[in-house]
Amino acid sequence: MSDTVNFDVKFVPAGTGAAVWDDPYAAEVVHRFMPPERKHPPMLGVIHMGAVRPTPSVLRNVVVTLAEDVKAGRYGSCSLFICSQDEDTRSVIGDIAASQNVAVFLCSTYADLEYAEPVGVLTARDHETLGLVLEAGGTVSALGLAKQVGIEKTAAGNRLVSLQKKGFLQRVERPHPAGDLFVDARSLVRGETEAGPGPDSRALAPNRTTVAAIEAARRGDLVELGSPEDALAELNRDD
Repeated sequence: MSDTVNFDVKFVPAGTGAAVWDDPYAAEVVHRFMPPERKHPPMLGVIHMGAVRPTPSVLRNVVVTLAEDVKAGRYGSCSLFICSQDEDTRSVIGDIAASQNVAVFLCSTYADLEYAEPVGVLTARDHETLGLVLEAGGTVSALGLAKQVGIEKTAAGNRLVSLQKKGFLQRVERPHPAGDLFVDARSLVRGETEAGPGPDSRALAPNRTTVAAIEAARRGDLVELGSPEDALAELNRDD
């Protein structure tokens, strides 16, 4: 039996039209492209705003609604990324995430997902732990982190579970005694770190849809998906 876990990427591009970002209930429009209450493989949800500058009320609606959907598990195991070329827009998104205690990875373009900044309620210890996870290749178990830092396995597990509950790590369950894996979604679009992939990283791999999306992003391509119905058909197309 294969121990590979596939991750999907769902893109919601700004090309869906300015009307989306002018709508005070924009999150409901976004839901048409990335509907919740469905069973997904582990996934990255990427909201690409481009250069548009939504009003603070629209941003609040999008960020809070989608991030709370993710936190509540309505997308299954999911990490939320929001891309905006506008610095002020990114700043407002960060303030909203912190005030509402929701997890968002924030970057300027969808070609820079691997460099996205985690925003929300994060302690100095949380930031340190996320850095250690990335140093280990983006995927660790509690035992792996404990050995890396030189702390007890229980303490390492508490750090990882806390970040997973906040929405900054995804958790891949494995039978005892192997121990669950914790994944920083940014590592799925990141090349090998200088230290190389961690010992637990071999269990994870993006699927073909994810690879194609990442390659298109790095080329700077933006596929026009047309109507919401066309977009849904494309985003949900099987490999």
